[in-house]
Formats: sequence, structure tokens, C-alpha cells
Amino acid sequence: MSQLTAHKTFPTDSITVTETVSATPPLSPTPVRQSQAVADATVTDPETFVEYPSLRLAVPTIHPVAYVDQLLPATGEPTEAPPDETENDAPPLNFQEHLRAGFRTEAKKTRETETEYDLKTHAGDNSVNVGYVFNSVSIPPIVSSDCSDGYGPGMTGVIVGQATYTLTDVEQIALSNHPAISAASATRSKAAGLRQQVGTRPNPTLGYFGQQLADRNTDQHGIFIEQEFVRGNKLALNREVLGHTSHAQSMELETQRYRVLTDVRVRFFEALAAQQRVEATRQFSQVAKRGVEVAVDRERAEEGTLIETLQAKTLLSEIQLAAEQAEYAYLGAWRDLAAIAGIDSEAPVTLAADFDHTAVTPEWQSTYAMIVSQSPELSAARAIVCEKQALLKRQQVQYVPNVTAQLGAGYDVGTDNGMINVQLTAPIPVWNKNDGNISAAYAEYVRATQEVKRIEQSIKSRLARTAQEFDSALASVRKYEEEILPQAQKSLDLSEEAYRAGELEFLQVLVVRRKFYEASIQLIDAKGRLAGATAKVDGLLLTGGLESPTDYTDGDGIRGASFGGQ
Repeated sequence: MSQLTAHKTFPTDSITVTETVSATPPLSPTPVRQSQAVADATVTDPETFVEYPSLRLAVPTIHPVAYVDQLLPATGEPTEAPPDETENDAPPLNFQEHLRAGFRTEAKKTRETETEYDLKTHAGDNSVNVGYVFNSVSIPPIVSSDCSDGYGPGMTGVIVGQATYTLTDVEQIALSNHPAISAASATRSKAAGLRQQVGTRPNPTLGYFGQQLADRNTDQHGIFIEQEFVRGNKLALNREVLGHTSHAQSMELETQRYRVLTDVRVRFFEALAAQQRVEATRQFSQVAKRGVEVAVDRERAEEGTLIETLQAKTLLSEIQLAAEQAEYAYLGAWRDLAAIAGIDSEAPVTLAADFDHTAVTPEWQSTYAMIVSQSPELSAARAIVCEKQALLKRQQVQYVPNVTAQLGAGYDVGTDNGMINVQLTAPIPVWNKNDGNISAAYAEYVRATQEVKRIEQSIKSRLARTAQEFDSALASVRKYEEEILPQAQKSLDLSEEAYRAGELEFLQVLVVRRKFYEASIQLIDAKGRLAGATAKVDGLLLTGGLESPTDYTDGDGIRGASFGGQ
């Protein structure tokens, strides 16, 4: 899987980054990613502030916000991330093991592809001390403009000659070429490039001047150089704003990986359940066939009736129809999985996996706290809060005038002497003090804080629905495995023996056969729902892998606003 290593998005003047490892929490063995945002401010009424821009001096003081990104081992002591392991070294497929290991690997890869940068600003004065590391990105060649093929090589994946797929196989294909992940990676690189651009100083201007050219022997000629000096620490604050944006894009990339993997796993288990329904129906059709044979033999021996034979054949026809319907359901489930994972194969293949239903009911309040602490979706929202804080600080210094200096040197033909010109200009902030933009920036900050609360409530709502699915499916699996299916199997065996001996009415045998088949199918469906609910919890309730990732960047317009003093 290709990774872009253009940048690291943690401005150290307002973000503190630490890496540690923690014990794996119940049900979600993914790496603990904690992002905490604390914004203490004396907030006035937002509507009043927006309505009266003259209250600019009442803008709350924005305190630094600290991010804490942690990886915690079982010992609780800080340690380095474990070395990467190849997928081929993974143990044989086990449903819970894959759920527990998949996200850990992807989160680790995300961290390894990020390059740190250091940003130090002093917003209170005009001095700038910036240390910035930016690894240049190699620009890929542009494809032909005719765009005759909608997909280039490698845009979809299939393992040639492979008759079976494991969950690991499907995950590798999805992560290696998923367009949404590639789009999120490109947007992250875009944010890094914009961050570099918004902090660059304006280029000097070199020019020529000539005066009194129409008067003979009185003309003057010279050259000048002009430079604008940006004051108010605007450029450093620009980079601080885009630094938070870059961090939000990194979290969006990780969010997209979670979404893709969760969708792949949920679809995989749906397809696996459909495959097992096909197998169970085919197996039961053999039972129905034997039932027809017994009914025919009894009719020939004048121990049974034609009605019994016809009922047995009717049951067989119904089971054969159910097998066909199950095959269609599996075909649809496989195509859905292939579309999500980017597998270029219309024909369904065998899925090599089984359901592991050893899960126990978690403590859902603790699960909610775990998801909130690890959710990259929430981390991205908190990074946007920091971005809006930095943007508010940036708008507060916009009215500080820049100084433009010009130095010129030339020759006066009339006096046969040289000359030097010096010019300094600066706008006077009399009419425009940027009040409107400050009010708008404050409103955006308020909106960002409310977005964090909205996401927290959304996570709670999603967890409530998933918890209901999990509890219901787990109860069904236990009841069918421990009681219903064993009883149905024993009842089926006894009824077949009794029917052959002429001790049981055929109608009762028919009912027993139907009950056994229905119990088998219900157990498979319950296992599929349980596996899907577990995958959602371990995926931090993030779904929608084919939805377009969010782009938090807004161009480099903030850099243009830094010049001219307007």
C-alpha cells in the first residue's frame, strides 16, 4: 500500500504530542488514540457579538489547546510502537482476532507516514521564529487528457487464481486501492502544501523608473527595489491555522480507513452468513430427499399414503427453492462486498472464515467512553476547534498595517549626478479595522465547538442502536446453540426413526423437519448479526467507506489577506 509522507500536522506552540501504549479495552482492541481539547474562554453572547462588531475588544482570550495522542501497552509504561509485521505472518483466520488486530496495524501505518514539523510563534509582538520541516512531494505524472479508461491499472484488485478469500485478503485489497482512502491522503498532502505556502513572505519587486524624458538633457533614469514587510506576526499565525487544518486532515484520513475496514468487515460477515445459509439449505435438501424416499417406500409397502408422498415432495421443492433464493442472496452479498473492497470479480468465491461467538456483553457506558477517547472523527472535530481559535487570533491582527519600503538609485542627466530615493508607505487603519471578519471568525469558533458536541451525541446514538443489535444477536445465538437447535436435531432424529417404524404421523414429521431447518437458518442469521455488530463497535461506529472524505482546507486566501494591510 502506498503512503504519502509529506508532512506532520502538529503545531507545537498549541499542541503537545506524546506516544505511549495502553492495555486493550474490551471489545475494541484498536490503538488508543486520545485527543483532548480544552478551550477555556470568557464567552459573551455570540449573537450580540456578531450584531455589534464594535465589541471586538470583548473577544474571549483563547488559551492553548493540548492534544494528547497515546498508545498504551498492557504495562501502562510509555514505549515505542511495535515493529510492523507483514500480513503473511498473521495466524490463521479467526473472526475476533482479525477484529482485534486490523485497526491496530492501520493506525500504526498512519503514524509512520507522518513527518513532524515545529512551529513557534509570538503573537504578541512582531518577531517571528519559525522552524519548519517540509519534505517535498514527488509529483506523479499526469495521465493522458483523453481519459479513455475510467480506471487505471491497479484501481481494482483481485488475487489471480484464488478460489477462496479470507477476511485478511479482502482487507488488503480494500486498503491498497480504495479511492476514498487515496482521496483522503491527497487532501492531507494538499493541506501540508497550503500550510507551507501561507507562511511564505512576499517577493520583492525590482523595477525601472524614468522621469522628464521629454525634456532634452534633463531626463532621470534609475532602478528601484521594493519590499513589503508583514507585521503583526500574520504569516506565522497563518501557518498555525493551517497546521491545525493539516492535523484535521490526518484524522480524516484515519477516519476514512476505519470506515472502509468497518464496511468491509460488515459486508464480509453478511456474505459469509449468506454462504452458510446456502450450505445449510443444501444439506437439509438431502434430508428432504431421504424423506421422499421413505414416503415412497412406505406407500409401496401400503404403510403410507399418496398424500404423505406428495407432502414430502412438496417440502423438497420448497427447500430446493429456498436454496436457489439463498444462492441469489449470496451473489448479491458478494457483489456488495466486492464493490466496497474494490475487487474486480463478479463471480462469487468461497469465503474462508467462521463465526466466533465467544463475545460477552460489554459494559456499554465504558464502551462509549472508549470510543469517544479513540475516535479520529472526534479528533478531527477538535482539531477544527483549534483551527478556528487560531483563525480568530489571526483576524485580530489583520488590521496591523504592513510597511512597504522602496529603495531607488539613478542618474540625473541634467546635473550629471547620481541620486538615491527612499520611500516608506503604510496604510492607516481608520475605516477598516477588520471588525466584520473578527465577528465571523468568532461565530465559526462557536460553531466548531458545537460540532464537537454534535458528534459526541451522534456517537451515543449510533452506539445505542449497535448495542441493541449486539445484545439481541448474542441472546439469540446462545439460545439457539444451547437449547433450540440441539432439541430440534434430537427431535428430528427421533421423529425419522418413529416414522419409519410407523409410530408417528407424517404431519408431525413434517413439522419437525421444518422446525429444524428454520432453527438452523435463524442461528446463522444471528451469528451474522452478532459479527456485524462487533465489527461496528471495533470500528468505532464509523461506516460509509464509499462516501467522499471531508476536505477541511480553504485554499491559501489567508496568505493574500496578509499583504496590503487591508
